Amino acid sequence: MSQVRFDGQVAVVTGAGGGLGREYAILLAERGAKVLVNDLGTDFLGKGSNPAMAQAVADEIKAAGGIAIANGDSVATTKGAETIIKQAVDAWGRVDILINNAGVVRSTGSLDQVTDEDYEFDMSVAAGGTFRMTRAVWRRMWDQDYGRVLNVSSASVFGMGSALSYPATKAAVLGMTRTLAVAVQHHKKNIKINCIMPSAYGRLAVFGGPRFEESMKKLPVHSCAPVVAWLVHRDVPCNGEILLIGGGHFARVFMGLCQGYHGSPDITIEEVREHFAEGMDITNFSIPASTFDPVVTWSVVDFSEFMDLVMR
Repeated sequence: MSQVRFDGQVAVVTGAGGGLGREYAILLAERGAKVLVNDLGTDFLGKGSNPAMAQAVADEIKAAGGIAIANGDSVATTKGAETIIKQAVDAWGRVDILINNAGVVRSTGSLDQVTDEDYEFDMSVAAGGTFRMTRAVWRRMWDQDYGRVLNVSSASVFGMGSALSYPATKAAVLGMTRTLAVAVQHHKKNIKINCIMPSAYGRLAVFGGPRFEESMKKLPVHSCAPVVAWLVHRDVPCNGEILLIGGGHFARVFMGLCQGYHGSPDITIEEVREHFAEGMDITNFSIPASTFDPVVTWSVVDFSEFMDLVMR
């Protein structure tokens, strides 16, 4: 079996000063990639900074014979994102891989306890950072007709009951992933954007209590890295997909559309009541390829002209 390699490629991994990001950076470097290790060096609440975290991982990679540089800029600002990409380009001339791993959780508790400041901060890092970092590298990947982008969402989008800004920011990442995947597919670019929902033992596990923390230890951080590496490889077959990963397992997550009930444009409330179970039935479903898939509007809207406008 041939080994999966990244020789000659340049990877940027954000939030790689520890935890999952560190594992991604180390594995890519072991397989031949030149890696920019980014981490502002905050605590899990996004407070403070410590550039030594990124430097330590870069030094670890170099000590093992790999090639790496460290970066301590913030993905939450346009200047920071552009500086990160510029550093990689200045060092190695290109960027082939971007892993948008950086994220924090500042808001906790029920909705009435989430402050504006905490909500905006959480959004600025995971969602805002994904947006800014991808935008900073986008034109380069587009012009070189090659790129692999991996975004990081979370199973929290299925609903976790509290800390609303965290699942909200992770749901925003899903929308970005799908939108960019449709764009590159439409223009037939050799760029692929996928997304993961990782489950692994990390510093946030302590918040779940002793039993939760102990059970999470069965999901070591290194077990996620091989799936991540494949998703940013040149031969990865998918684009715009979401995978739940952890503990050596991985599974596709998708947004499906049920067949539903088809009434007339003059549908009444009573008709909705009578046929509601049909609308909710999941026996038959499809997976829309994009917003413009005819199945989304039951083949009554012609999106062709609209697509030409928005896909420019």
